[in-house]
Amino acid sequence: MLQYLPYAAGVLAAVIVVLTGGRWFRRTAWRLGLIDGPKLRGVHAEPVAKSGGMAIVAALVVSLLVQMVSARALHLEDAYLNDINHLYLLLPAFAIAGLGLMDDLRPLGALPKLAVQAAAATVAWFLFFRIDTVNAAGLLEFSAGWLSLPLTVVFIVAVTNAYNMIDGVDGLCSGAAFIALLGIGLFSMLGGELRLELALPLGAAALTFMRFNLGKPKAFLGDSGSMFLGFLIATLALRAVTQADGAVDIVPLFLLLSLPIVDITTVFFRRLIQGSNPLSADRGHIHHILMLQFEGNTFRTTGTLLFMASLGAAGAVWCGWMPSLAGAAITLPLGLYLAIYISGGYANPRNLRSAGAATDAANLVAKRAEEVGAQEALTDATLVEWMALAEVTAIGLLTEEGQRVWSAGVPTAERDALNIPLFASGRVERGRLVLQGPGRAGAMAFAAHLLLPLYPAFMELLAYQTADKAIEETRVETRV
Repeated sequence: MLQYLPYAAGVLAAVIVVLTGGRWFRRTAWRLGLIDGPKLRGVHAEPVAKSGGMAIVAALVVSLLVQMVSARALHLEDAYLNDINHLYLLLPAFAIAGLGLMDDLRPLGALPKLAVQAAAATVAWFLFFRIDTVNAAGLLEFSAGWLSLPLTVVFIVAVTNAYNMIDGVDGLCSGAAFIALLGIGLFSMLGGELRLELALPLGAAALTFMRFNLGKPKAFLGDSGSMFLGFLIATLALRAVTQADGAVDIVPLFLLLSLPIVDITTVFFRRLIQGSNPLSADRGHIHHILMLQFEGNTFRTTGTLLFMASLGAAGAVWCGWMPSLAGAAITLPLGLYLAIYISGGYANPRNLRSAGAATDAANLVAKRAEEVGAQEALTDATLVEWMALAEVTAIGLLTEEGQRVWSAGVPTAERDALNIPLFASGRVERGRLVLQGPGRAGAMAFAAHLLLPLYPAFMELLAYQTADKAIEETRVETRV
């Protein structure tokens, strides 16, 4: 029992650092200019400090120091941190955090970020956080050979960016990180190798940070926090699922990281099909689909996805306990993720085939709106072409009071419609966009994603409506 005390002390230290230092880290972020302002793709109304990265890094450093002091005081030096590579791993991890910090201050291009991430992943490979041999639930095993380095780099870079991508709704990234790190800790315990010095305090820090990231958020992880977590989770997961013979068991590896892996994989290939840059940002992530179906409810979105991630992590631990049940463990979370994509129309073959042409049509209308104004552009015949490609029979733009500002097509009273809240900045609701088609309302989520280039034009129309209303109210007051 004594050997677990340094871990407990480290976890407690990480929690205390995040809780007590939250305000100081936020003030520091404001001084440095680490601020996330309201934007079209965001869900917040006020500027929010991107201080999560500093808090998580500081919590891990303090935790390791406390663990080392505790281990020495208890004369556990020989049984604690006997794999020095785990400490060396912090060097590329800090480089990733620094890269994220620079990106938070001034957005960097995709290529410089990928280059630094690949260099950090290469260092991790030399520290034996790598894929040498692949084992698929005992059914298939093969040596990666000379592909070991590129496979490892691609995996670590992909997971690092995947955690950054899911940091788009309150509490999702930090919650998913906690679940993965807890799963890594439990899986490593089942494997007989206690490598918890990094996983447990990092998971505790991520969980504690959710206090500042849920509801009306006081702080965001920022790229520094999400990429730092993603890099360490990727490398620690690799080591946790590496078997005694050096083979990486890919089934529990996938299950531990199921949410970010499923999201980045589907987004990458969907963007290719759509004819978009695979590295460009959009609102087609799995949390965006659920937010549309939950009418903007972030709590339900985060809770649903974290529940699914928990099922995946539990399945990974189950695989460590009973490897023969790997197939059953992977079926449930995969089926639930697939259900979200199907319900949102993202798995419809026709939608995917027409996605490229529909995106081109929406971009043409958006470009015309910039040139001649939203009112004229939204009467363009190209919009009718877009509606046919996206299988949308009617579009309506309403104010927050329900007054119709603009519409296209003829709605059908017998069919449900997808209601999309439109925000002037973050949570300041300006109006609603209503989409209707021949299928279910939820299946319009893919069409709503394809319509994203036109959102600025819709906001322009709503701004006109608000201005006209203000002028009319002023006239009434003047008459009185």
